[in-house]
Amino acid sequence: MKPTLVTLHAHPDDEAIFTGGTIIRAVEAGWRVVLVVATDGDLGTRGGASRAGLAARRRAETRDSAALLGIDRIEFLGHGDSGYRTASHDGRSEVAVARRLEAGTLASAHVDRVAAVVRRILIDEQAVALTSYDDNGVYGHIDHVQVHEIAVQSVAGTGCALLEATLDRSALRQLRSRLVTRGLVDGLWPTSLVEQLGVEPGPDLVPVDVSAQLERKLCAVAAHSSQVMDADSFMGLPPGVFHHLLGTEWFRVARPGDGRLLTQLQGTRGARSSTGSDDSYGPASAVVNPADGAPTPVMSS
Repeated sequence: MKPTLVTLHAHPDDEAIFTGGTIIRAVEAGWRVVLVVATDGDLGTRGGASRAGLAARRRAETRDSAALLGIDRIEFLGHGDSGYRTASHDGRSEVAVARRLEAGTLASAHVDRVAAVVRRILIDEQAVALTSYDDNGVYGHIDHVQVHEIAVQSVAGTGCALLEATLDRSALRQLRSRLVTRGLVDGLWPTSLVEQLGVEPGPDLVPVDVSAQLERKLCAVAAHSSQVMDADSFMGLPPGVFHHLLGTEWFRVARPGDGRLLTQLQGTRGARSSTGSDDSYGPASAVVNPADGAPTPVMSS
């Protein structure tokens, strides 16, 4: 029987952005992959659609993305998007806050009840591993933080591994320094923002090379066409930075489980694409950048 990976995400499009390459690698290695999406993403970039209309479109986009990634099953939990904006507290740095805590949104949901639903999926699937986010939801989105809490509760008392998608804060500092040296205006990417993203490196932080899977990952990201925009706001990063983050996916190992997924992901690394450069995030051999001048699809949530 195939081992099963369940990947839990806050919004449609997060599965491709944060774990798309990992999902492809697992599928290529013979794993069954189940995607659980907590919200309908109904407060994303609407383009004139109603919230209900946008939710329906984003579900359809998720199915298209899942087909590209090789996902076997999708479960939509049906909670409303809690929204996202940034608020400046010191005139320089910005932090994420919820737009509203409406009834029916994930931010207003009882974590234990949602965790019980996810736990049932893990049991039904006999899941070996679950992915979620670090305790700050990678970049502070309230729905991402809720997903972190849901995942922690859902695996409690099981043997299921828990890997939390994140960013390597130390590598982000290095990337920022390198880009500033090469001409990025210092104020466009405040050092304070770096300290709000991801986690500090340590023995529990694992890089996953998805350079060989990058083309398919980008296609899955682009499947969420209602949300594609220029990289001028995602996670507060300045234009031209986000594409540096796509070829390596980082996970904090919260629970190793039986180690099968970690062994797989840390095994044979993807072949380096000929489009790669040393202008990358994380290990130089682990990241590929899109061709110069090519638009990078970036999602709003």
